Parts: sequence; C-alpha cells; structure tokens
Amino acid sequence: MMIVLLRNCLTKTDMTVELAEYLIGLDKHIVVDGELKDDFSLDIRYPMKFRLDLSSADDLDQNLMIDVKESEKKALKISLHHQDDNTQYGLLRVDYGGRHTNPPEISSTVPQKFHPYAGQLLDCPHIHYVVDEYKPLVWAIPLEDDNFPVKSVDAREDYIKTLQAFFRKINVKTNVRFNQQMLIK
Repeated sequence: MMIVLLRNCLTKTDMTVELAEYLIGLDKHIVVDGELKDDFSLDIRYPMKFRLDLSSADDLDQNLMIDVKESEKKALKISLHHQDDNTQYGLLRVDYGGRHTNPPEISSTVPQKFHPYAGQLLDCPHIHYVVDEYKPLVWAIPLEDDNFPVKSVDAREDYIKTLQAFFRKINVKTNVRFNQQMLIK
C-alpha cells in the first residue's frame, strides 16, 4: 500500500476540484533537512515503507509528505492528500488489489466519466478523484478508463514504474533514483 500526503490548513468545505487540481499541479521537490533536492536516492525494501517530505517553490505554504507502505496482501495504494495537524484531505489515489464502491447517487457535480460506475463495486485497479460536494476520493473509475499509464502491478519490479508514473502525475521534479535490488524478498 502506498500513501502520499500533502499538509496544509484547510477546512473540509475548502476541498474542491479546482483546489485539488491546483495542488496536484504544483511542481514539488523532495525536502531533506529543509532543503529542496534536485536528486534523491531511494531504497525500496520489502515490505515497502518510507516517508518523504515535499515542498513547492511556487507555493511555500504547502507542506507535503509522501508516505509509502505495502500491505501484507501485496495491495498497492498510492494516495495524495492535503493534511493539516488534525485532518487530511484526499486529492488523488490509485489502488491496485483493492476494492471500492462508488456512491449510488449522481449529483450535478459528478463528471460524466463517473456516471457508468455510480453505486458499482470496483474490484479492479482503479483511480480516485475529488468530486465537488462529496467527501474527497469517494468517486473512482477503473484504471482502464483513465490516462494513468500503469494499468496493473504484476510484480515488485512494477512498483518502480508505478511510483515514477505517480510522481510524474503529481509533478515531483526531484530526480529520484531507485535502488531496485532491495525489491527482492
């Protein structure tokens, strides 16, 4: 399971599609000891578990964190959240090996791409997005219907390409080098 967290001070009513897209779109760098890094080496061990702080030079008020974990069931979950000291707000999540049921009701704020999946159990790789007037990340679509490039994770070697794709999607600009030899159990 993988979780990416963003920290800041928001109230629940402040999370909108517009704000989520803004936060996802910010260029981000890994931060070590208060310094934005252009390059970073990351060891991936079994089971995967690590945290990385992120920040954006374009909006220094945004304190970001990546928290990566692998579940015992080998499910992989990659999430981007906006977090303050007491709460966190989901912005984007990709799930491999998990299940999700979408809300049954479709309000006027639900984009058309979600309509075929209203009330449906998604028992396949899927991606969650913010939808206005709903709790963050309660709506998802199958990865097959999204432009996220990694549609399945079949082996631990796929974790690196999945992380790279997610880092690109959330605009992590730090050049991350992965120690692949740590993937072996």
